[in-house]
Amino acid sequence: MVEIYYLVIIIAVFSIVQSIFGVGLLLFGTPTLLLLGYSYSETLWLLLPCSVTISLIQVVNDYKLIEAKKRAVYLVIPTLVLGLAFVIIYENGINITRIVGVLLLLIGVIRFSSKLQALLSSTVKKHIQIYYIIIGVVHGVSNMGGGPLSVLMSTIYSKKEIIRANVAFIYLILAMVQLVVLSIMSLTSLRSEVMWLIPISLVSYIFTSRFIPLKINNEKYAFILNVMVLVYGVLAVIK
Repeated sequence: MVEIYYLVIIIAVFSIVQSIFGVGLLLFGTPTLLLLGYSYSETLWLLLPCSVTISLIQVVNDYKLIEAKKRAVYLVIPTLVLGLAFVIIYENGINITRIVGVLLLLIGVIRFSSKLQALLSSTVKKHIQIYYIIIGVVHGVSNMGGGPLSVLMSTIYSKKEIIRANVAFIYLILAMVQLVVLSIMSLTSLRSEVMWLIPISLVSYIFTSRFIPLKINNEKYAFILNVMVLVYGVLAVIK
């Protein structure tokens, strides 16, 4: 386990990434904590309250832009619950870190290949309901639904503001359902460190969203993000 100040740094850094790219807190926070020795359930208890806080702010600010409400409820939630319940029950016999690593590598390869992105987008358009279901399963067993969710929203919508608003809404729904399932089924519980991590996450996100996104080179930082995804994927697979 790591000391509280390391957790603060992890949450602050990836909340900043979340503010810039729309994903990051779960995408990178999950493999980071798993690699540091936390169980999957413990990792979720630390990250999800912070994720809920950030997503709630985004949803409140951009609620009128959200169009994915019904599909999030009817298609994503059932498979999310089944996936998370399966992992909680069989957590000791499953290498969650390696599963997360494989999914990160897959996400990274797709993000680096314009041909694969075009192929995936075409497939998503034809089988959008199945893709929603897949997102639920992926997020339930690995907390890595942010990658495929971003692809889906980018396929459906063209405006960046609408994409981020809908991603935030589904993230919020997923995180709240995950916390309910954890409360019912997990042997672990909400950790006291979260009382420090939530305000740290909130301050980091708000500060960054107001000052940094307007000044960054999107292509440059997108490349850095993709490299980080691949590096984390490799580390998680070989652990």
